[in-house]
Amino acid sequence: MTALNARKLLLGMVAYWLVFGLICTFSPGLMDMFQTPAGIAAKTDFSNHVWSHDGLDILAICALVFGISRTTLTPFSLRMVGIAALLPTIGIFYSVAATPYWNPMFTGAGAGCLFFSVGAFYFGAKLAAEQKR
Repeated sequence: MTALNARKLLLGMVAYWLVFGLICTFSPGLMDMFQTPAGIAAKTDFSNHVWSHDGLDILAICALVFGISRTTLTPFSLRMVGIAALLPTIGIFYSVAATPYWNPMFTGAGAGCLFFSVGAFYFGAKLAAEQKR
């Protein structure tokens, strides 16, 4: 049952990040809703290029997490997914706190990433406990 629930979490993570990946890749201007007026004013053609590149990076992670969801899950693989979800969480909360470019709405995306990170670590620990039995 733990593996089934962990798979559901991973597929939820893919669906969640897929939206951001597609937006960043094909319509980076929509990311303005997460930015302050200073962030929007700082936009350049290069930053739009970076958004598109970031979108492809997010889509690549979606493909990897989807692939992991189709394998035999291990505590290690779930911990690695947890780390992968924790890193954007750190980046998002740092950016909101340390720069004038992001509005607090961006913390919603960070909270989503944190949820998936905690979930992956939880299921990794639960799977490890089940394997010891």
